[in-house]
Amino acid sequence: MRTRSARAVTADARGPVPRPGPAHRHRLLRLLALPVLSLLFLAGMLPSPAPAAAASKYGDARLDQWSWLTTHNSYAYVGALPPRNQSRSVVEQLDDGVRGLMFDTYDKVQGDPVPMKGVTLCHSIVCYNLFEVEFGRVVDFLKKNPQEVVTIFLENYASQETLTKAIAEVLEEKNATDLLFQPSEQGFNIDKSNWPRVRNMVARNERLVIFQDKWADDIPVTSRSNADVEYGRLMYTWKRTVETTYDYDGNRPSGCLSRNNNKLDLAKMPGTNLTPLFTINQFDSSVLNPESKSHGDNGQSLKNRVEKDCRDVAKREPNYVAVNFHQHSDTPGVTPLSVIDGLNRNAVIIDPHQALWTVSPSKQYVSTIATNRCMVRGDEFEDGQGGLVTQRNCANPAPSSHQWSATPPTGYDGKGFRWIKAGNGSCLTVPYNNGTPPGNDTQLFWWPCETRWFSGSQLWNVIPAKQQGGPAAFYFVNQWTGKCLTLDIPTSAAKAGKVTQAACPKL
Repeated sequence: MRTRSARAVTADARGPVPRPGPAHRHRLLRLLALPVLSLLFLAGMLPSPAPAAAASKYGDARLDQWSWLTTHNSYAYVGALPPRNQSRSVVEQLDDGVRGLMFDTYDKVQGDPVPMKGVTLCHSIVCYNLFEVEFGRVVDFLKKNPQEVVTIFLENYASQETLTKAIAEVLEEKNATDLLFQPSEQGFNIDKSNWPRVRNMVARNERLVIFQDKWADDIPVTSRSNADVEYGRLMYTWKRTVETTYDYDGNRPSGCLSRNNNKLDLAKMPGTNLTPLFTINQFDSSVLNPESKSHGDNGQSLKNRVEKDCRDVAKREPNYVAVNFHQHSDTPGVTPLSVIDGLNRNAVIIDPHQALWTVSPSKQYVSTIATNRCMVRGDEFEDGQGGLVTQRNCANPAPSSHQWSATPPTGYDGKGFRWIKAGNGSCLTVPYNNGTPPGNDTQLFWWPCETRWFSGSQLWNVIPAKQQGGPAAFYFVNQWTGKCLTLDIPTSAAKAGKVTQAACPKL
């Protein structure tokens, strides 16, 4: 324990401590298509890949709580007529960070001078490639990158039989039948339970999400025909998603008008417990030169539309942001991928945790795991220099001893660390421990702020986090020890419990 008369060793003397980073089964595709049941039976007999480990970058976010860069007409990256929408191949797009792809699928196109055999990817009257080829490349990418999730949106003009057969054959050929996400399985149904956590999708290896816009499933069962049924795991787009329009008469995409008169702020799809996935279409489908326009569409205009237009209208962040020529921008430092990264940076969802705190309007640091316990400046030490930091029941109104603020150290040219200052101006401090960083469960104290030599034991990185169903919260990482400000659970029923440092949440 640090003696009360000793000064803290400076951060310069011991060196800064980097902040730690936030921290299936076999199955048949028998629901995919009745015409290919024999193929699907064989698929179920093939060995499935081992489940991938959960991806920490997703935290506890559900699919509807994460954002993905998406490309419009992802396959239209060669040729000149009609105008291309991308200039990098599907493989290159995926390598660049694109995780949503928009494909237009046809059995054939009237007038196409070189008809292709199979489901084709076409724009206007020109076909670019076989769907099976590009789809196979997506599957290859997912097999090589076991932490990634890819969504495909099909604007579909192919028949139910040919499309589902094409998908099943590729998945079988590549021994990847487990990849396709299922909206319902073994008692789990997303309409009743909402979208799964992305990390669970990764762990189950269900990392390929496909939507198609042709076959609805909202007709009563007694009157359905085969063409009306949501076909197996190819989910019906308009039952699961909402999106903006994509025609702007040559102007920059702006505002947040819905397509098909859907409500962008739907909390749940009608009759379900399902949060709709939300797509912003940041492109104009009517322009003759999509590439020249993409520079202006993909820079600050995109950032502003997400933050100032659609966030207010939809009352949440977009899940998919669809663009042309995703690598272009007219704004240094702002690209479609950087906008997506910014949306996800604070999208990590974690459950209540002893190292996660909310900050009340009265400046009380309130535990998320013991919601009536606040961090309090305890009694002074006998020599009058500092005192222990404790936890007590929160008070209303909050006295000075309950109040804290995270402020930049005076004159400190650092890396964004903060003092956590008590109402009397003292700083939250980790015990010196004779210069050895103390371990978990070390009780913290308040101490005069180090104004000449800045002590890492008093510097904290303030990391925002989002709780599932709760208010915005924070965890506080000490610069010296890499441990987090933590409520001691065993003493949380005591009149004056402990506030310690311990391992940070694993995100």
